[in-house]
Amino acid sequence: MKYQGITIHKNKTCDTWYTRFRVGGKQYYISARTQKDCLEKLKKELYKKQREYFMSKSEENRNKSTTLLEWYNKWLELYKVGKVKRATLASYKSLINFIDNNLLNKSMSDIKVSEIIESLNACNKERQRQKLYELYQMLFQKAEDNDIVHKNIIRLVDKPKHEKSHGQALSNIEQKQLIETCQKVPNSEMLLVAMYQGLRRGELLGLTRDNIDFENNTLTINKSYNQYNKFDTTKNKQSERTMPLFENTRKLLLRYKNINANERIFKIQIKEYQQLVTKIKKHSKIEELKTKDMRSTFITRCQELNIPEYVIQSWVGHKIGSKVTKEVYTKYNAEDNIKYIDILNGSKFYSNSTHFLLGNKNDLR
Repeated sequence: MKYQGITIHKNKTCDTWYTRFRVGGKQYYISARTQKDCLEKLKKELYKKQREYFMSKSEENRNKSTTLLEWYNKWLELYKVGKVKRATLASYKSLINFIDNNLLNKSMSDIKVSEIIESLNACNKERQRQKLYELYQMLFQKAEDNDIVHKNIIRLVDKPKHEKSHGQALSNIEQKQLIETCQKVPNSEMLLVAMYQGLRRGELLGLTRDNIDFENNTLTINKSYNQYNKFDTTKNKQSERTMPLFENTRKLLLRYKNINANERIFKIQIKEYQQLVTKIKKHSKIEELKTKDMRSTFITRCQELNIPEYVIQSWVGHKIGSKVTKEVYTKYNAEDNIKYIDILNGSKFYSNSTHFLLGNKNDLR
């Protein structure tokens, strides 16, 4: 007996029937007590194996035809939209402009390591090149996880080097130069607020009136202002915090006491802020000056005053690592707050700047 060209044989050594068939290069064996049973099993198994084979080939062909651009859009939808900050999402969307159209429209499984390296080398800026590498790494890793490609070829590509710019604490002389310059440059009090509170640029520009509690002397950080001149979430969960409003910061911010609750304290845009920093740098004669330096100066001055690390971490929104530190941190909330606020307010760090006056008639315009 035959079925679709497949013969069912009688077993010579025992009273059973058997047959063999091949699908996709693989051989399968079936046996049964009767010829009829063997035929029925053959029909079911042959249909099952053929269906599995054609479905796998269809999936393979579909994956093979998935282009880099198609997967990028799907990757954004699955893993990023609604899960990362708006600024981060905008950054991913801008990076796609650095990839050649020929590569974007190429099948993921056909992309070669050499093409990735050429794409990276086409980026002139080190940081841009590194961000593009990180994007490729995420795309190909998730493509491997989803069987779009057999392996993540980015593992074979060396990560581009980029020397990250870190903030440098101002020396005491530079700090004095900065304070003196800020007496003459309009709107410069914001840089001092960053220094006196250890704020990031986005936290500084994202401050609104309702973040300041003049009665309880606290400053709440619950949002930031991103590079696209929009309100955004803070850098991470630890960055959301309520910290003391130190005495000199209070003096600088009192002029904003009567503005609307949701009104920004410092209403300038990112480009204007950068221009302001450049102007302050020029007049203060401090060679390198960044907002990161303000934050680093705050942390360094606190360390010089022997304020415990866990207290500093809570003020600047850094993650407190160990369980022991967390336990001490809880104690700090209850017992140590007033002591360390008084230490910082009474320190030379703040007493150096008591001469700062807003609206000095010698403003540098």
